[in-house]
Amino acid sequence: MGKASVNAQRGRLYLLAKLPKKNGDGWTQTRIPMGLPDTPVNRKVVDKRRILLQRQIDNDTFEWDFWEDTDRKGTTWKQAIEQLYKKRVILGRTGEATWQTNYMGRLRQANMSKVVNSREIADFLSRWRVDQCSYKEAYYLCQDLCRLINVPFPEVPLPKYKKGALTNVPEDWEIIEWIEKAQVSEKELAWAMGMMATYGLRDHELDDCEFIDLKHRLKVPDDTKTGFRVVVPLHRDWVDLFELRSERRRVKVSKAKDATAQWLYHRRHKLGFPYIPYSLRHAYAGRLWRVGGSNLDVFTAARLMGHSVKEHERTYREWIQPHTVAIRAEQALGLEAAAESLEHQGGRGYSDA
Repeated sequence: MGKASVNAQRGRLYLLAKLPKKNGDGWTQTRIPMGLPDTPVNRKVVDKRRILLQRQIDNDTFEWDFWEDTDRKGTTWKQAIEQLYKKRVILGRTGEATWQTNYMGRLRQANMSKVVNSREIADFLSRWRVDQCSYKEAYYLCQDLCRLINVPFPEVPLPKYKKGALTNVPEDWEIIEWIEKAQVSEKELAWAMGMMATYGLRDHELDDCEFIDLKHRLKVPDDTKTGFRVVVPLHRDWVDLFELRSERRRVKVSKAKDATAQWLYHRRHKLGFPYIPYSLRHAYAGRLWRVGGSNLDVFTAARLMGHSVKEHERTYREWIQPHTVAIRAEQALGLEAAAESLEHQGGRGYSDA
């Protein structure tokens, strides 16, 4: 699809790339004005925008709404975010990866062409509950953004997110509802969401996982984050419900590590799914403890999910009943059988002989 480049004309910077026409009729070489004079500092700013544009082109997530300004008076979300980017990344200490993953993960949900005002900020924050981590992150980003563009921050509730709590996880009925909705028009997305929900996969594990038997067990290969593992479906009937054996995989168009994650985020946002895709993995973890109960030990659960016991307990501990591990230990060591034997003997641990 070609490469995006930074150019200047009459002292003003712009990006040049082969982009889809606004009417959807093919692609053409197009300029995107940056609205900045050609200076060394601004060149650095615009080069960061070029990297973002190239990533969107490579991952098939480019949208004109993100890049177009409006003629209305005031600062648009796009312009405000660019100022925040310059402050935190160009002139500050925030890394590019942190910006793209943590900050833009929230901010890109805004309508880039809308003018930012107090009411717009309040509407933007209302998409999350005040006890969610996403609300807390968006709240403080918007505060900083308002200071930059001199817009009064609205009177909205303070964040109530408690660190360590697993929040913003969809219920099973919500997962079924949204995946069935995606099956109508977004079959690749429906398959990806179904796999993450049914097997607790990370987004990058979708590309190379393989079914290994008729029991629907799944192999996650060695070259993933935590190496080879075999995963079981939960719920098993979801394999048929979501038609997962049909393997409607997305065709990879980029070797970037976050290509699948960006594609998932973009597609689910267009569908209207109100949770981040990774929450489907969290939902699987919660389902393990609800369904497995005392019959599932923490080591097995951690191995199924591909991380350490310590990580599993820290991230998902609210799903683990305090007595679960103790009951499992008693069963494994045969202590329950020993206790029952003592009861039958009238509480004596030894015979009279």
